[in-house]
Amino acid sequence: WEIRKAMNDLGGMDLVPEPRMLNAALRACRRVSDCALAVGMLEAVRFGCGGGVQEMYPCILQEIKPTLDELGVDAPEGLGYDQPELAL
Repeated sequence: WEIRKAMNDLGGMDLVPEPRMLNAALRACRRVSDCALAVGMLEAVRFGCGGGVQEMYPCILQEIKPTLDELGVDAPEGLGYDQPELAL
């Protein structure tokens, strides 16, 4: 519960966390075996990038990619969450 509250508070601040903070948050999610929270956090980061998503999000993803690989967590794009569910 504490991790979910911290993620909610972080999302409420309307900021894009730096990769160092994201790495720590991903490790915390993995410690409690909550991969869904980790993916949801990455979705919130992408949404938080706003209009700069094309410039900022790939850089952030590049920085945290080693941690994602180490923990075995897929990015939302790898799971198909960047496309609508019923896209034809």
